[in-house]
Amino acid sequence: MGDFTRRRGDCCFVWVLLGTPTLRLRGDYLAIVTLGFGEIIRIFLNNLNAPVNITNGPQGITLIEPMNLFGFSLGKKQEILGLTLSSPHLYYYLFLVFVALVVFVCMRLENSRIGRAWVAIREDEMAAAAAGINTRNIKLLAFAMGATFGGLSGGLFASFQGFVSPESFNLMESIMILSMIVLGEWAIFMA
Repeated sequence: MGDFTRRRGDCCFVWVLLGTPTLRLRGDYLAIVTLGFGEIIRIFLNNLNAPVNITNGPQGITLIEPMNLFGFSLGKKQEILGLTLSSPHLYYYLFLVFVALVVFVCMRLENSRIGRAWVAIREDEMAAAAAGINTRNIKLLAFAMGATFGGLSGGLFASFQGFVSPESFNLMESIMILSMIVLGEWAIFMA
């Protein structure tokens, strides 16, 4: 579990480094730059097999260990309270717990001081800055939180699949997810 949480922290740190230059961007430009950073990093990691093999290049990273929690390996069948659960079922319940945890954290953040600052920045960044909100730090915190949730889900994905390949994260996947978010926000706004 320690390696898993360390990787999530690495994602947060890297995204803060990447997010710092983009703080002045807003709206569509921020989304375009984010997609561009994602594509640049994917291509960089895809070519990082020479001269020192770090990511195994186009072959991806293989033989990733299944998740171990409290002595239970999620890669094998486990008997819990008289029920025999297979590996996909164990991962399903683990994913369900993490989704519930993320939803809980997001709901708590929504009504907190930080959440209200995020809403103020979304509505009018200049007015938020005039009201005394440190927009740079709050935006960096939003980037870091997003990267933390992304690192968490990426670690779960890698441990479930057993390998990670550059083909799993192409540009069309990012565009599809961005489209889902935009259309979902539009549907909520229109309701």
